[in-house]
Formats: sequence, C-alpha cells, structure tokens
Amino acid sequence: MTTTAETLHAEGLDLWRSGNLGAAAERIGSAIAAAPGIAAYRNSLGAIFASAGDTARGAALFRSALAIEPAEGSAWLNLGHTLRGHGEAEARRAYERAVAIDPISISARTTLVDFVAHTLNNRGMAHFQRGEVGDALAAFERALASAPFHVSVLANSALVLQRLGRSEEARARYARALVIDPALAEGHSNLASLDQSEIDHASALARHRRAVAIKPDPGLHSSLIFALCCAETTNNEAVYAEARRWERLLAQPAYAAIRPLQVDRSPDRRLRLGWCSADFSNHPVGRNVVGLFERLDRDAFASVIYGDLKQPDPVTSRFLAAAEGWREIRGIADADVADIIRRDRIDILVMAAGHTTDNRLGIAARKPAPLQVSFHDITTSGLAVMDGWLTDAALHPETTTEKFTERLIRLPCFYLHQPPADAPDPAPKTSTGITFGSMNNPHKYNGAVFGAWACILRAVPDSRLLLKYSRAYESPRLRRIVTDAFASEGVAAERLHFVGGLIPPREHLAVLQQVDIALDPFPFNGSTTSFEALWMGIPLVTLAGDRFLARVGASCLAQIGLEDLIAEDIDGYVARAVALAQDRERLARLRQTLRARVAASPLCDAEAHARAFETAMRSLWREWCA
Repeated sequence: MTTTAETLHAEGLDLWRSGNLGAAAERIGSAIAAAPGIAAYRNSLGAIFASAGDTARGAALFRSALAIEPAEGSAWLNLGHTLRGHGEAEARRAYERAVAIDPISISARTTLVDFVAHTLNNRGMAHFQRGEVGDALAAFERALASAPFHVSVLANSALVLQRLGRSEEARARYARALVIDPALAEGHSNLASLDQSEIDHASALARHRRAVAIKPDPGLHSSLIFALCCAETTNNEAVYAEARRWERLLAQPAYAAIRPLQVDRSPDRRLRLGWCSADFSNHPVGRNVVGLFERLDRDAFASVIYGDLKQPDPVTSRFLAAAEGWREIRGIADADVADIIRRDRIDILVMAAGHTTDNRLGIAARKPAPLQVSFHDITTSGLAVMDGWLTDAALHPETTTEKFTERLIRLPCFYLHQPPADAPDPAPKTSTGITFGSMNNPHKYNGAVFGAWACILRAVPDSRLLLKYSRAYESPRLRRIVTDAFASEGVAAERLHFVGGLIPPREHLAVLQQVDIALDPFPFNGSTTSFEALWMGIPLVTLAGDRFLARVGASCLAQIGLEDLIAEDIDGYVARAVALAQDRERLARLRQTLRARVAASPLCDAEAHARAFETAMRSLWREWCA
C-alpha cells in the first residue's frame, strides 16, 4: 500500500512540474487516500492548490499535515507563504516555527525577515495614506531594523521623512535605496519631488526624466509634466510636447481598443455624467467641485463617481450623498474601469485633475464615453480623444498662445471656492511695517519669483516676507536655501519669517492675519491659498502669464473687481505690490470689505456655477447629437 502511495505521490509531483495541476491534484489526492497518515502528501497537495490561487484549501491541507507531523518544517514555511496578506499573525508564527525546526535554513530565515519587513512596510503605507505620519515612520523604522537593505522600505520611509520636513534625512534614504537598486524608478521620481520642494527645478526635471526612461508609467510621466509646469524656464511648447509624448507612449496603444458605443442621441434626455478622480475628498479639487456637484439638477443629470481614493473623509460623504452611483476603482486596471463605464452607459466622462497624483488618464485613453472633458487639470491632457477642457475667459483669453488638444469650453467663472467654516474675522492691522506673504507649496517658487520678491522688499524698507506651507519650513535645509537666495539679492535673513508645523485650519487662517499683501508665485499660481488670503481681507498681487496655471490669480481677481492688481510682466508685478504697500488707507479698507466682496462674487456662487456647468454640458451634448 505504501509503495503504491509513494508512486502516486511521485507521479503527482511530475505532473505538477509539467504544469498539469488538475491531474497532479487528483494523483496526490489518491496517494492521501491510500496513506492518510503521511504528512508530506498533504503538504504537496496544499502547495498545488496554493499555487493555483486556492489559498483556503492550501492552508487547510498544510494545517492537516502539521496536525499529523508538527515538525514538518516545509509545511510551516508553505503555510506562512499562503497566509501572507490574509493572516499576518498566523503567518509570522508559521515562519517562526519553520526557523525553529530548521535554524540553519536560509530559506526560512530569509523568508521570515522579508515577511516581517513586508508586513511593516504595508502597515507603514496604510498609516501614511491616513495621514498618520508618526505611526508610519515608526513602522518603517521597525522594518529597517530587521531588513536594513529593503529598498521599498527605504524609499517609503524617505517619503515620510520628506513629509515631516526632515529633508536631509529623506535625501540620504533615497540615495541609499538607489545605490541598492539604481533602476527604482519611483525612487528617482520621489527624489525629484524633493528637489522641487527645495526649488532645484533643473535637478528635478533630470531625475523625473530618468524615472520615465526606466519605467514608462502614467503617474511617473505626469509627475514630469507637473515639474515642467513649475520651472521658470519652461515654455508652452515644452509642456505641450511632453503631454503629447505622454499620449504617444501611454495612450496611443490603448486607442486600438476603442470601439463604437450604442448611444441614445436624444439631445434633451437626462444625461449620465461620469466623474473620475482620486480627489473626491478634502483636497483642493474636491473642495472646489463638491458645491457644484451637490447642486446639479438631478432631473436633467445623473452623476456616477469613479473614485480612486486612498482615504475617504467628510467631503467624500458629500459626494456620495449627491451621487447616483459610486464605483471604487482603486486597484482596478484602466481597461477594466473603461469596461465598467461603458456598461454604466455614461454619456459625458469628466476627468478631474488628470495629470496629478493618482489620477487615471489611461481610462480616458480608451474613450469609454461618447464625450470626455478635462476639469481642473494643470495643463492639456494631450489626448486626441479628450473633447473639451473647461476653463474661463481669464484663464484662456481669445488671444491665448497655450497649446492643447481639446476644445476650450469657457465657463463664466471657472473656480468655485467654499468659504472656510471656522475662519476668524479679519483682524485690524496692529504692526507698523508691511508684511508680504505666500502660503504656497515651495515647488511653485523659482529664481524669478525670488528675484521679484526681493525687488519688492528692497523698495519697501519697513517690510518683511512671511512664508508658510504645511511642515515645509521645519526643514533647516529649505530655510537655508531660501535665505541664501534672498541674500544674493541683497535682502537680509531677518526680513524673512518662516512658519512651520501642521496646525488646525482656524489657526492657519489666523497666521494670515499677520499678512498685509499676498504675493502670487509664477508661472504656477496659487489657488486655494489665494482664496484664503482674499477671504481674510488680504489683497493678492498676481502676474498673468501665458498659460492656464499662470492665470489662476487673474481669474480670481477678475471676479471680484481687482483687475488693477493683475500685472502683465515682472516690472508691473513689482510696481503694483510696492504701490499697494504704500497705500495704507486702501489696505485698511480692503481688510474690512474684501470678505463681503468675495462672498458676493461668482467665486462663492455654487448655484450659478452648477447652472453654467449644466449649460456647457448640454450644449456639448446637443452639438454631438447633431
């Protein structure tokens, strides 16, 4: 009987090696029936099921093998492999038992170390995505204690250190990871983003290009486009060319899969809108869109959300309450999401912020809806299959020289902001000097911006510059970079005031009370930061450039009647800021009246914004139907 069982088991293993899993499982099952007390046979059959993806049956067989022979080290090892991602505590115990049974087994010890690091790495990323950066770093540090050369842990811990403002430590971690694996594209891209945050745009662009060369990936390539938009030396041709290269490398291969859609072309029927983004949350895009979304006429439009969210929040709940359907697409391939959209019979797909973090332009490349529009992206999508780009007359005047693949759809007012619920009232000016300020991400700064700001400070002797952005200025390196840049322009360090640290929104707005005049960076203007300044009674001086991102400040100021604070060149920008600083009476008046002016403007009129959006979508649809 035993000989027969051994033969059946051996034949089963041969069949497994040849790829015939069904016959292998049947043969080894017969071996178990012939000799039910042999643990090794159950271990083999468990391995077959686990390799076929049936982890539940595999784990059950490993456990039954271990019930017969608790010292079967390979069964413990297999059980650990099978439980990874399904039962961390039991998986770790299984690996520990395998090592205890065979202390010199390199496979078991390496697997245990790798598993511990893998588990802690996943735990750290989960904390990081929830904004729990302290817990995330603790998990990564524990992982590195057991696996100091684990590339993913090194890179992820560097990302957390960067978020904490510990940029020099982050840079060292990235460098270590890239020494171990020079082909780690994400490491090059993350290090590039650190360069951006420290205002080294040339290095950032070089690193982003290297990342894309290593790994043609939609997110990595969009990061390169984003970096191009920040650099002072970039022109419209360069941004457009990179967006078209994105299309050529990552979208055109998907164009072949586009197929005709069966569509009811009734021009006035209820339309199904699909909304695709990673930003349906407490994010600038989410906050800008949610008021419009909530006020859409549900008799005329049905809204289905395709959300790639890391962490839902109260803003997400508002979207959910107003949506007719929600599809969670995180982890689902672009082609599969496109199939879902086709089955949902979406008429117009709204792609929000396509070239920003975690957004999914690859879905639009498959044209799953008759019409597609880009909304709140940083530049052209570059896609031939994108039908429209929502904008307004200030962002894209008739004389615009910006290049794009889409048709421009001008709304009366592009931006819609939500007034902060807990904002303190604008406080009267107490200090005698003038404080200029900017609360923007440092990646929007560059040499030309610092040069203009230095000119302003030199022309207003009793002035200072306040800079704040999240935890960025907790970094001594960033403070030194900025201080050195101004020193080279003849502005002393004591005229710069850095504010660091994460603080609640009300306290953040209270910091703004120290500012008299907000200075808009260029060519990448502020948006939320500009609105917050205006809401706190602080006028904004902006330089209107030659592209969408460089005209955001102009778009906002045009809506509240402050066009005289929009400059057309750097000399005009400096002159307007200096003249405003000298007009203390006007500054005092604006501090008292600006909030009411903003509240009554189209910037806060969600109802009008929704009607304008509906009109634009209906016109686009009727034109297509015709």
